[in-house]
Amino acid sequence: MHNLFLGELNHHCISIWGLKTAENRDEQRKRSTAHTPDMQRTALQRIVTGLRKGSSSMVASVRKDYLEAVISFNNSVLIMKSSPTKADLASALAAWVSSAPDGVESLRIPPPLSYATDHFHISADTAPEPDPLGHTVFSGNVLEAIRGDIRAAHLPSWLSKPPATFGSASHGKLKADHWRTVCTVNMVITLVRLWGTASSTEHERLALKNFLHLVAAVDLVSRRTMSAERAHAFDTHMLNYLRGLRSLYDADLVPNHHLSLHLRECLLLFGPTLSWWTFPFERYNGLLQRLNTNFRAADMPKTFMRYFYIGAKLRWQMASESWPDTEEFRTLVHAFETAFHDAARGSRIMEAVSSFGSDEASVRSRSRHYGAEEELNPTLYKALLSYVNALSDHAPFASRHNPTDDDRPLLPSTALFLPWTTHAGVTFATRDDALRNSFLLFRKAGPNDDGHCEIVAGQITQIFEHLRTEGDTCIKEVHLVVREYKPLSAPHQAFDPYQQFTHGMARLYYDEVYDYQHVIRTRDIVSHFASYTYTPDGIDRQCVVAVSLDRVSLTSGSESCTAS
Repeated sequence: MHNLFLGELNHHCISIWGLKTAENRDEQRKRSTAHTPDMQRTALQRIVTGLRKGSSSMVASVRKDYLEAVISFNNSVLIMKSSPTKADLASALAAWVSSAPDGVESLRIPPPLSYATDHFHISADTAPEPDPLGHTVFSGNVLEAIRGDIRAAHLPSWLSKPPATFGSASHGKLKADHWRTVCTVNMVITLVRLWGTASSTEHERLALKNFLHLVAAVDLVSRRTMSAERAHAFDTHMLNYLRGLRSLYDADLVPNHHLSLHLRECLLLFGPTLSWWTFPFERYNGLLQRLNTNFRAADMPKTFMRYFYIGAKLRWQMASESWPDTEEFRTLVHAFETAFHDAARGSRIMEAVSSFGSDEASVRSRSRHYGAEEELNPTLYKALLSYVNALSDHAPFASRHNPTDDDRPLLPSTALFLPWTTHAGVTFATRDDALRNSFLLFRKAGPNDDGHCEIVAGQITQIFEHLRTEGDTCIKEVHLVVREYKPLSAPHQAFDPYQQFTHGMARLYYDEVYDYQHVIRTRDIVSHFASYTYTPDGIDRQCVVAVSLDRVSLTSGSESCTAS
């Protein structure tokens, strides 16, 4: 997907918004008020009056474009600085007048224009070209806000975090994964916060809508599943983005733009891009470059295949072997997973699995320190009992705390608590163990009124492994204890710019959780979400931005409920 990650995302930031020079640009320049010919005459006369009185401050109070025009109309006025201020221009005019034989009478004043203008200039000249709209909107202050939000946002460990000095040459060349993350996650957080409010200018809102069409297109095309509807939605967003480039920025389209208009046919023919993109080939190129060949080119294929087989065999053995439950082997397995878990990052995680929740056997848990099972507290035990009974096909369990006279089995009240667990190749952790991996979107138990499962945001507080027996089957499951974030009230939803602009990819929640806890299985997980907290205008309560990192389905708040 270099066409989109290193092509269009890179092109928009660097060529359209002038990312490389944004650091040296001030906040968006306010457009001057258009002056009528009479207003132009008054401004020019004020310059003359100020020079007659010897008042440089009066001269400097006139708009800079008038001062520049007067100096340009008198070629002998010398300006020593390369980027003079209004005070410098006023001083230069005063110095010239004081040395002129006839003083102010020697100064030539350009005639007013015959039409209104927001930039006065000599009639024989043309008005200077203004900064491109993209450079004007994307200022140094905006770049600094993006950098601050990169440092403050929480991204899961499998997502490549962009450099905190984004936009500076100091971080070197960004990889495709970095461009994808910074544009589809970090810049969405910042730009919607800055440009999506009622106080934003029309140019900012148009620039935001245009950019988010590109973000939506990139998000759709790089998901792990594909349908005709999704392929057409990608094409619609891409067309809207390219039309916006022409109408907003008058930008010339480049070959990458043309190529992206053919991707719909590829998606319909070949399916998800992860099955035919070139990232695996590039990684193998890197492996080949790092391979120790001893300059024996003839042996390279044999050497490469031998090491490939050794690595594949080792990973298979570590994953499939039932290791003895002893301290030595637990240390061995943990060391192996710690050393090699980083392989599942960025685009690699996209190729690791087809979807979340499709196969419970894909769940694996490892603890950094195995301990004895612990008694569940009464509140957590009650929540687990309710959850298990709601899902069980067998006779419901009875509570150990409230035994009954019937023959119902008692649900075990002990569990092994874990700091983290892996599901579908991704690590989920408690907030105390790894905060960045604790934010998740999950399906609430049971369908709502329209038969759909509601998808909500929450944070993992505990993870435990529980063992129970149903009939003749022994079931060992990993459960997560999640605190749900409170959604915005109806009046406050009107102040959520993310719901308005991000096509369902992000939304605001209060940075507050309910008192009750959800007990869920890993199959109830939808995805991690990128988290960022701030206080939005109009809400005046701290909120958390939840940017969905779902790579399978469009998370719109609910989806069809199926029996588990």
